Amino acid sequence: MKARWRSLAALGATLLLAGCVAIPTSGDVHSEQIDVDADEVPTVVLPPSPVPGQSPVEIVQGFLNAGRAPQNRYQVAQEFLASSADWSGTSRVLVTSSAINPVAVDEDTVAVTVTVIGEVDGSGHYTEVPSQVQTLSYDLTIVDGENRIARADPGTVLSRNGFAKAFGAYPLYFYDPSFDFLVPDLRWFPITRDVADRIVDELLLGPTAWLGSGVLINAFPQGTTGRAVYEAPEVSVQLAANVRTESALTQGRMIDQLDTSLRALGNVTKLVVTAGELDLAPASDASAPERDYLVRDGAIGGLGGQFGSLTADGVASLSVIGARVDQLQPGAATLARDRASVAVLGPAGVSVVGPSGDPVTVDARAGLIAPGLDPHGFVWSVPRGDPGALIVVKDGEQFPLPLDVDGDVVSLELARDGARVLVALATANGPRLIILGVQRNADLVPVAFGAAFELDPRGAIVDVAWVDGTHVAVLSTGQGGSEVTVLALGGPPEDLGEIDGATAIVGGNLVAGIRVLRADGRVHRPSEAAGWRDTGVVASFLGTQQ
Repeated sequence: MKARWRSLAALGATLLLAGCVAIPTSGDVHSEQIDVDADEVPTVVLPPSPVPGQSPVEIVQGFLNAGRAPQNRYQVAQEFLASSADWSGTSRVLVTSSAINPVAVDEDTVAVTVTVIGEVDGSGHYTEVPSQVQTLSYDLTIVDGENRIARADPGTVLSRNGFAKAFGAYPLYFYDPSFDFLVPDLRWFPITRDVADRIVDELLLGPTAWLGSGVLINAFPQGTTGRAVYEAPEVSVQLAANVRTESALTQGRMIDQLDTSLRALGNVTKLVVTAGELDLAPASDASAPERDYLVRDGAIGGLGGQFGSLTADGVASLSVIGARVDQLQPGAATLARDRASVAVLGPAGVSVVGPSGDPVTVDARAGLIAPGLDPHGFVWSVPRGDPGALIVVKDGEQFPLPLDVDGDVVSLELARDGARVLVALATANGPRLIILGVQRNADLVPVAFGAAFELDPRGAIVDVAWVDGTHVAVLSTGQGGSEVTVLALGGPPEDLGEIDGATAIVGGNLVAGIRVLRADGRVHRPSEAAGWRDTGVVASFLGTQQ
């Protein structure tokens, strides 16, 4: 877990520099592959090129090995190809859990059969695959007396370790409909000097399909073209001249998208953006969008009929809300980002406690699960056994928002940006875990959902939580007991290990902020050294911090 912990932690660090657009300068796990200093280039060990006299199998083996080196647009891999071969190393990337051993089919054909566990498409979207066996074939020809590949099945085949070394996670950021939040869309690109250009190319094309269609907004006009040049510690982005016809506010939003998306490079301190060789003219008084979504350290929840911040000494009331939640006999709660209001589940149903006044019951139906609360003030409430009866409530007005799914709703968790909702289901066909993009009208009322993004829960789901903008944590049960898995919204999973008797999970700040409640009331947190460590806190339930 050490590499994953460093990677997630780096996403939250920022450094503001006078006179230029700010990009975090803290290192990422893949930053060692790119310039650390403008005058210092680290050594990259490339796989060997073809040598005279190699057999067809040896040529294909060398070609597959060269897929680990995307530098200079897969220069080494290209050396194994005939000039007529049409191949791209990034059109499809297969991640395998098996050995990569090609075999001869006949004197001119070589094949390799692998167990695929993940696949990256040409736009950088990672799809987890449930151990699927695939066979790729390669036709060979003679070029100047040597075997070369005349036709190759599309893409690259990499082991887990090979993928981790050759590819990096690069979230692209797009706006929610309020333009108050930048929302990440996780992509995977080869770690090369061209990665900044790749980030900009895909950013200009817009969000992935399930986050499009009214969920997220791209400030760049459709069809905008551009390129990026990366010379550490500076990235220069050149956009088409038509961008300057956009308003100053929109130009500022474009810069914010570029700024935030390029943060994943890790060692950039300056961003220069031009359009038609002229600098953009962003609005100087526009408020910055939220992009990191951090919450206060420590857990919130209930104990002994009281609600508030949980400490080893008991429960401390929240400063604005005070003890007004206690009269509701809370069993679940979600705290707003400003910590001035909270949605509470109690015997009377779902209620809201605001900055002042008495609690207000907003949903008195039976069988409700823990409520959600989005950043626009809407309370989300649904009966466990009736997903089609989901409603959102604000200022006393209810809006139906049916979930078109089968089964019971185990958990429903809003992302802190309000643009996505994580839904855990128990169905007749087993557990199901999906993320839905939230479509809103001009008044920011949720009105519909985009297409479902499916995740593999790996067992019967007990509870789920958001870890950050691109990862969720799943508490599930299987033959080995309770375990926690961190799932990327398009990326390899990470196991946090088993924890006996776990009943609930909540997120905090990245992986280190995860808290798990056991049946004995003890609250645990992840520990790199010990798996799970007792925090010394006791609770009857854990609350969600938005």
